[in-house]
Amino acid sequence: MEPGTLAVASLLSAMYLDSRYYVTKDLSRIWNLVKIFLRAKKIQREDKMHVYYRFKERAKEEPDRVFLIFEEQKYTFRQLEQASNRLAHWLLSQNVQPKDVVCMMHQNSPAFVISFLAISKIGAIPSFINTSLAEGSLFHCIKIAKTKIFLFDPVYAGQVATVETDAKALGVALYAYGDGDRDGNTETEDFPTLTPEVLSKFSSEDTDEAYLRNVTPKDAAMLIYTSGTTGFPKAAISPHYRVSFTLWITAIGAYMRRDDVTYTVLPLYHSSGLFVSFGSTLVSGGTVVLARKFSASRFWEDIYNYDITVFHYIGELCRYLVNQKPHPLERKHKVRLIFGNGMRPDVWKQIRRRFNIPDILEFYGATEGVGGFFNYNTGELGVGAIGHAGKLIQLIKRDVKLIRIDAISEEPLRGRDGFCQECDYGEAGEMISRLDPNAEFPFTGYYDNEAATNKKILRNAFVKGDMYFRSGDLITLDNLGYYYFGDRLGDTFRWHSENVATTEVSQAICEYRGIAEANVYGALVPNHEGRAGMAVIVLKPDTSLDFANFYHHLAERLPRYAVPIFLRFSESLNTTQTFKQQKVRLRNEGIDKVPENEQPIYWLKDKTYVPFTAKDYAQVVAGKHKL
Repeated sequence: MEPGTLAVASLLSAMYLDSRYYVTKDLSRIWNLVKIFLRAKKIQREDKMHVYYRFKERAKEEPDRVFLIFEEQKYTFRQLEQASNRLAHWLLSQNVQPKDVVCMMHQNSPAFVISFLAISKIGAIPSFINTSLAEGSLFHCIKIAKTKIFLFDPVYAGQVATVETDAKALGVALYAYGDGDRDGNTETEDFPTLTPEVLSKFSSEDTDEAYLRNVTPKDAAMLIYTSGTTGFPKAAISPHYRVSFTLWITAIGAYMRRDDVTYTVLPLYHSSGLFVSFGSTLVSGGTVVLARKFSASRFWEDIYNYDITVFHYIGELCRYLVNQKPHPLERKHKVRLIFGNGMRPDVWKQIRRRFNIPDILEFYGATEGVGGFFNYNTGELGVGAIGHAGKLIQLIKRDVKLIRIDAISEEPLRGRDGFCQECDYGEAGEMISRLDPNAEFPFTGYYDNEAATNKKILRNAFVKGDMYFRSGDLITLDNLGYYYFGDRLGDTFRWHSENVATTEVSQAICEYRGIAEANVYGALVPNHEGRAGMAVIVLKPDTSLDFANFYHHLAERLPRYAVPIFLRFSESLNTTQTFKQQKVRLRNEGIDKVPENEQPIYWLKDKTYVPFTAKDYAQVVAGKHKL
């Protein structure tokens, strides 16, 4: 063979192997991880591990650069730094010490950013509280944080009033501070308020940098609470190393640039809003446009008016957009990338085609967890995947595994040797990540909650004495290296001796014309083993459901055991403020406790759905109907 021919053949062979095994892609990711690790070691040597340095570095380099835009008002680094300095000096006057926890409850606004920076720069630990909480849940968050001071936006004064007596009994001082409502009301008569006049008495000069020194990688940078959909919220510890690592890896993974303008609608009190959206833009040098909350009706006007190039999503946010009527600005924009997690595969293609958005970056991770995945998608291959790892990364990175789970007990299935069983390609299993107790960057778990922390640790998984973090998520890995989300443990249910994945059923339902949203769960049925499939459906405006045709649609796409037995209808679905569907109340209502003011239940009978009456329920209870 001629040398030239041999060279071409070698090149083509290398290209084939690269396209099949993603070697170049893997090498690029590995190099990025190495760079981030070296950066982490560098800031550790320089004693700049504290997360506040990520802001301080930018603020000193470009003090007059606009970093934040909120409701047409622009804020430079200098303005944010000086405002946070005044609040920081006020906190010091209240005897707040390094590593003290300070609770804050703020909407997306400059006051959130200023409070976060002020608490952090004096070495204290901000504890971000969900703005929807009140009464027992709110008091629980304040109590477990062992805070001295609770700062809250005046718009939440009514909610704070529900815990005022109990909080003060614990010695917690309550102060209103924030941007208030859209009408400019920033004070409350019920609590002392930190007005601009009050704070003007305090210095705008930098606080002592000594507060930021001698921080170790595992020290808590902040507390971020879980959603609390199945009980009181738990405070997940976000250590300094993990926060900085997350900011850097997301910025690199999304190819964030200095000229990017990021639209942040996700609540900053959760990690997706604060780390992925706000934080990645900070370290990449871009600008953040902050919205109080997501508004489908105002979305495209903001995207157009602010020249947005990147926006972040979570949960059902993208479905809300595709369910809206066409907007004149929905294709007249500069968006190059959307970036987030939880977008269902059936929405993925609609988003790209309808809105002309070229790149989608889906990621997977957990606030309290370790590890994660990225799937930067620009075409058909990998649509709907939460991450990707080529053969090289799979060979090198053996600390992440998928294991078989018993659907009823939700515990790992173990072999005769007593150890866990890894899943095959295409088989759904719980994702677990190996924990090294001697690691420089260890798993930190939940704040002052050893029981909850231990519950997330799987021991003796593959060898005696090993430990793994339990994600609680069922995930599938295909032979091309793409990871696909299956379901949350607890959402998957068992029916007719088969496991039913609610996400698979929801996707099939939402592919039917006229259906806007669906929430699927398992409902207990008297005299039947397991749980029967039940779906709450939201129809698009001015549409109705052809029940027989709908059943035919589902029967073509789902195994017989997965086709829902019961249907309910609603005008909207209850979600958390991060757009995660809430199932607990629905599961508890089952098939017999639906509120009287809601629409009736329908059930599957003779290949269609018909009303489920009180007489039908009585016959089920009596064992006269077998489903």
